[in-house]
Amino acid sequence: MEFFVKYKIKVDKKTLILLAGCVWIFAGSKLLSLGYKDFMGSIDRNVYFLGISIGVFLMFYNSIFKKMVKKHTERILNSKIKKHCVFSFFDVKGYIIMTFMITMGIFVRSSHLFEPIYLGSFYIGLGFSLLLSGAIFLFTAINFQNRKINYIIK
Repeated sequence: MEFFVKYKIKVDKKTLILLAGCVWIFAGSKLLSLGYKDFMGSIDRNVYFLGISIGVFLMFYNSIFKKMVKKHTERILNSKIKKHCVFSFFDVKGYIIMTFMITMGIFVRSSHLFEPIYLGSFYIGLGFSLLLSGAIFLFTAINFQNRKINYIIK
């Protein structure tokens, strides 16, 4: 156990928020890539399916990811700890949610429960919502001194 404590990689708050942004952007771009392939591979491409993507984006961003970005940014910035574990941009609940979403995504994709056009539309919306959330983390990290005022709880 002492080994892990001794060699735990620690970073400052700005770097931790930057890492969160990179992870969320990576996940969002991966989903966009999967969604794009499914969408472009279908003969049924039309505005209706893009509407589904926009609806998924609005639903996930406004009801989940926007709140998660705010919650994790506030938690990191209001922490009394100067240096954080490199993996602490999520709390335990965040990692559980991420694991559940990845597991469900793999299951749904491998089980062929839905036509690729529906999965593609869903993945495009979800990917854009993750991408925007990651961009907000990056914006916060890049403008750290100005943005941290918005998240400090008094």
